[in-house]
Amino acid sequence: MRHHRISSIAASALAVGALALGSTPLSAQGSAVVRTDTPVTVDHAYVKANSRTPSAGDAITACGANRRQQNEPSTAVDARNPEVVVAGSNDYCTVELAGGTWAGFYRSTNSGMGWTDSLLPGYPTDASPEGLASPLHQRGIANAGDPVQAWDLQGRLFYMGNAFNRELPQNGSVWVATYDQDAAHYVRTVIVGKAGPALNGRFNDKTSIEVDRGVNSPHRGNVYAAWSLFQGNGNNSIQFARSTNHGATFSHPAKISTGSKDVQFADIAVTSNGTVYVAYRQFDSRRGQQKAAIQYVVSTDGGATFSPAATAAQFEPFDAADFAGDPAAAKEAHEQAFEHADGPESEAGDESVGDSRDCGSGPFACQSGFVFFRHDSQPRITADPKSASQDVYLVYDATIPGTEEVSQTTYNTADPQGTHLRVGQGGIYFASMQGGSWSAPRLLAPSAKGHQFFPDINADGGVLHALWHDSRNDPAYDVQYPPGNNGDVRDAAGFAAATRGLDTYAASSTNGGTDWALTQLSATSQMPNYEMFGDRRVPFHGDYNYVSSVGGFAYNTWTDTRQVAPGDDPRYAGGEGFDVHQCRTQDATGAWSADTCPNDGGLDQDIFGAATTG
Repeated sequence: MRHHRISSIAASALAVGALALGSTPLSAQGSAVVRTDTPVTVDHAYVKANSRTPSAGDAITACGANRRQQNEPSTAVDARNPEVVVAGSNDYCTVELAGGTWAGFYRSTNSGMGWTDSLLPGYPTDASPEGLASPLHQRGIANAGDPVQAWDLQGRLFYMGNAFNRELPQNGSVWVATYDQDAAHYVRTVIVGKAGPALNGRFNDKTSIEVDRGVNSPHRGNVYAAWSLFQGNGNNSIQFARSTNHGATFSHPAKISTGSKDVQFADIAVTSNGTVYVAYRQFDSRRGQQKAAIQYVVSTDGGATFSPAATAAQFEPFDAADFAGDPAAAKEAHEQAFEHADGPESEAGDESVGDSRDCGSGPFACQSGFVFFRHDSQPRITADPKSASQDVYLVYDATIPGTEEVSQTTYNTADPQGTHLRVGQGGIYFASMQGGSWSAPRLLAPSAKGHQFFPDINADGGVLHALWHDSRNDPAYDVQYPPGNNGDVRDAAGFAAATRGLDTYAASSTNGGTDWALTQLSATSQMPNYEMFGDRRVPFHGDYNYVSSVGGFAYNTWTDTRQVAPGDDPRYAGGEGFDVHQCRTQDATGAWSADTCPNDGGLDQDIFGAATTG
């Protein structure tokens, strides 16, 4: 779940962004070796933590069999034993019996070839000793997600995320769970941060976690956590906490973002000597008189204190936006979806270039006639814990300068120019910090066609691994269209045709990002805009992908819809290519029933993964 405004940069700032983004591409160095992609969230029974037996009515008994959605994956390769790989996601399998979403926890002992799926203890209906002892259970929390993960060097895994209720009291919490024995055994969950009711504009979002594994670090073993705290009126901040006792306790959260009033998407990197970097996105804001940029702060004392914020790069965002046909109905539908654990809140901010971040059918329909999931530019940062160089590496997605066009519809992704809405091609940019200064950002994997977004990067043992979503194989790709839409083909209701052409790509580098070996991870292209949320009327594809690596071995995870069962929504005309399988009846008054077959595949969004060797 992520909340922020869709930014727009004044036309006078475009030249600055273009210069900062220099479009010189990085050179290629062949292809990485990729193993066939497989589902991480598989359709078989989940197991409880620590091999507990489910009690009657336990929500986990429906998981796997009910084929519900999973999205926003994370993954982590065990630094002590790379055959052990873990992953996590927002898992909707608990909605059926517990009424809320929860943090899925998945573990492989054969480098990602097979998986055992589980849940973080503490969800409603979890009567195990671990569940009852969880502070999430004790606070009466019904939803947990946005999970991220990091290992230490002794086989301990730290699993972090957000938790909240969808009604009052919301009890917003940031949590960190600890697993030991190479994540075979759950130990505890602790609350790291709290927030007031989201209805008052104060809530936590987008978590990040990292452990100091630096070979020469005096702070080795420290656990670092960062997240966004939203306080209303655009006064967002990046919060930070650390643990020096293997996750048993954490320091009081401290604000580390300075000089910016609208920030999000924190990510953490730790070098081999223990220097901590936290990067985050600064949103364009007239209120704060700031431009869209990647900001970062640095700590040289094990996370005790941080430097003032500095700028790594300015950029033109690649943020999807549109205008709803009925803004009031769209707002109400989004609120209902959130309240019923049927999708995230997707509010556009005061400075949005449009009132909708995603579009679907019914109340979610937009004026453009496109159906698309939300996406926004985000940074990811990493450092090699084994390298003596202390270099830091950054990726982010942005609009490629020179590709901007005036939008032919209300759909837009680039900065407006005067009163004109604009679109542009999205690309993945790479930059590195060597000797205290950042290189000019360059395209990591340039392509003449296709949008690139949801990037991640990891460094270990002299090898860089990156991944992202890529629509270069979309047969209807046009800079004017969202991924998965063909605006040249419209039905009688004005909806664009659906296309199958979104893939996941990866790249690796053994020379610090000068050259990259590119590979396609996904064996099957997906249609990402299935309307699985908001009562089967709007898509949601999560907000990110993840990669983790140890040396040349990397494991990559992403959200995938290839196993979704398509269908037809009888309530609305048009847009049938985006509909999922559902069963409804109409009564004498013309009212339609709820979907009576939600477990028959129409919601079967999964986490897929693939291993690469670079």
